[in-house]
Amino acid sequence: MWLLALETTTREGSVALLKDVVVVAERPGDPALSHAERLPADFAAVLAAAGLTPGALDLVAVATGPGGFTGLRIGLAAVQGLALALDRPAAGVPSLPALVWAAFAADPGLRHAGAWLDASRGEVFAAAYARPGVGAPAWPLPALAAPSAAVPAATLAAWRDAVSAGTPVVGACQPEALTALREAGHPTLAPPARLAGIVGRIAWRMHALGLTVPPHGLMPDYVRRPDVEIDRDRRAAAADAR
Repeated sequence: MWLLALETTTREGSVALLKDVVVVAERPGDPALSHAERLPADFAAVLAAAGLTPGALDLVAVATGPGGFTGLRIGLAAVQGLALALDRPAAGVPSLPALVWAAFAADPGLRHAGAWLDASRGEVFAAAYARPGVGAPAWPLPALAAPSAAVPAATLAAWRDAVSAGTPVVGACQPEALTALREAGHPTLAPPARLAGIVGRIAWRMHALGLTVPPHGLMPDYVRRPDVEIDRDRRAAAADAR
């Protein structure tokens, strides 16, 4: 099965082409360009690396967040459009468990792990998961701490009863947050250099489990309301106060 996977929740992002669970080609995005500017060329490049046309694809996948709102929406729209045009199923893979899944795949002895992503405003998107069973990580991952968006201190306080001290955390966040993790006794793991290949490997498993959806079934995992909505409500509240 040929599968195209996309990640636009980070500024750089990435796109990958997979044959089943094997990454055939993976391309990082150019952070100097917007996702909208570079996606068509990135899609074409990974397909050309395997000598394929879009019609050869059997499944398309996308990271559904949390992450940057604009990039997330662009990625979802691009994959929805491609799946609709090709009449193919789609898979939406949330970013936080994908990061933990990658850590489990890299370390068979790892039983629990968390993920922190930069959420701007001094906050982090965070969640923690357990490895189900033994051996290669399955999908979905059982949650120890549900996805949240808060400042590091509040996240650590919420984790106190659910996530044991010493649980490693994949830290794709600001240095201050990484320091807070380490001071709380959570070792930090470096995130994968590119996430699209991980998204694709998980999507292949989702397809095998019957968890893919039609294009319109893809939904974003914002975790926190988009900044534009928060700012709009603040302006409205300030206007009412006057």
